Order: sequence, then structure tokens, then C-alpha cells
Amino acid sequence: MVDTYNYQPVYFTCSNGKDLSSILPSMLIRSKITGNRLVSLPFSDFCEPLLSSIEESEKIKDAVFNYCNEQNLKFIEFRSSETKFPYETEFFRTDLRHLLFLNKTEDDLFKSFSENTKRNIKAAGKEGVKISVDNTSEGIKKFYELQCITRRRHGLPPQPYKFFKSIFDNIISKGFGDILFAYKNVEPVAALMFFITGEKVLYKFGASSESILPKGTNHLLMWEAIKKYNQQGFTQFDFGRTETEHEGLRRFKLGFGAEERIIYTTRYEIKTKRFISSDSKTTGFHNKIFSQSPIWLLKLVGKSFYKHLG
Repeated sequence: MVDTYNYQPVYFTCSNGKDLSSILPSMLIRSKITGNRLVSLPFSDFCEPLLSSIEESEKIKDAVFNYCNEQNLKFIEFRSSETKFPYETEFFRTDLRHLLFLNKTEDDLFKSFSENTKRNIKAAGKEGVKISVDNTSEGIKKFYELQCITRRRHGLPPQPYKFFKSIFDNIISKGFGDILFAYKNVEPVAALMFFITGEKVLYKFGASSESILPKGTNHLLMWEAIKKYNQQGFTQFDFGRTETEHEGLRRFKLGFGAEERIIYTTRYEIKTKRFISSDSKTTGFHNKIFSQSPIWLLKLVGKSFYKHLG
């Protein structure tokens, strides 16, 4: 986010001697279009503050609000999966998160899937779909082209290539992530990107070309990823954030036996000292326009405007 959008990292911390005891990471976004603000964290599914005590939580809150007043910011946005930080409020947006705990054998994992998920996995196998990892610079280019097709299908511009290249340079190439591709007759038809940390795996981005997508491809792709990380000893497989209105995506993730959790997004306006709407802006009249636009134009739009949207 620093490399791509020139956001400024801001960390709020407490320490007990030489060691950090609490931390809230955030990014300062300056935009003449959408307003100057602090977000924890932009383009992230969630960012749970690490707080060791109620006392330190209050210190972090005070530091955040003082900083925002000093910087004359418009608002602060927090995204947390377990708490409604910074205050227990009823004014928030909820998204969904799905977790699969990899504490079973491969057979037991498969048995826990819905019948529809099992059928789709088998169907893709019969279609001759092959799965492989490609964590190379060519792999990130292939992924980006599929991502552009997917975003147009959803009526949205893609993030700029520089964003994904930065992910490759800072995460994938350093062993903290993978890109899994599905191939049909040597043609890449779908791909999933994962981030890994400790014993946890996060599904972050997906892409596909549905015009040539065999039935069940995404189910098989996800199953191969689950098997891969289960074999490698990971304990938690996170399917990432799902907006509540995307019922089809929700059913897809639940079909793998995942547990459903809530992600809270709260937005606090500095001037009025009140919580304001933090509704998602991914759906609207713009979807029809973007879905009918050429990909070169969508790339240009994404390059110009995503820096204002984090």
C-alpha cells in the first residue's frame, strides 16, 4: 500500500519496558476526493488490534483520536473480527468471515463438505482440470489478467498491476503466499491467491474466465489448496471476507464446512464525534457501466481511483 498508493503507515503502541504490549496498525490516506482519513487497514479483510489490557486499550484510543485531531482528518475506519473497537456501538457494518480448522484427516475434511461441493469437485476432476502452483513473476502476470476479466464481470475496475506486483515482491516471492492455478487443456482458467503467516492461511483473491470455465473448477481449486495446506501442517484456513449480500459466495464457502464469523467495520467522524455510515460501495449503477467497458479502460480507471478508496 505504501509502494502502490503512497499511504503513510501509522502505528499506535504501548510497551512494558523494551517489548511491545499493544499495537494498532493503520494507514493515513490523503485524498481530495474521498477525504483525509485513518484506516486500519486499507484493502484488508480485517485488522484486529492487539490489546493486552483495558487500560492499554484506552491509551491506544486516546492516542488515535489525538492524532486524528492534530492531522485534521475527516474520519477513522476500524475493521475488526472479534470486537467493535474502539467502542461498543450498534452503528457498524457487518461482513462475514469463514474459518476451516485443519485438524482432521483429508478424508474427514472431505466428508464434512456439502453434497453439492463434493459433486462439483468430482465434476471438475472428470473434466480434466489440472491444478498447479505458480509463484513466479509470470504467474503474477497470468493472475492479473484473469483478475481483470473477473472484475469486469462483476462490474468493477481492477486494482492496478503495480498493486499485485508489490504483493508478489513483498509476499509471494518471500514464501509468505501462493498462487494456485486451474488449467484446462494448458489454458489457465481460474486462480486463487493465498497469504500465509505462522500456522494460518488466508484466501485473499480469486479470478477466473467463466467463458471457458468447466463446472466445479473453483471448488476443485479450493479443495486442492485445502489439501496442500493441511498436508503442510497449517491449522487454520481462512476463506476471507464476504459481503452479506453475496449469498452465492457465502454458500460456496459454507459448503466446505467452514465456521461463520462476523467482521465489524466502524467509521467514526472526527468533527461530529459520532459514528457514520460505512456501507460498502461495490454495488450500484456503476456496475453496469463497468461490465460493458473494455478492459484497457478499466485498468486506467483502477490505476487512477483506487488510491482514493482504501
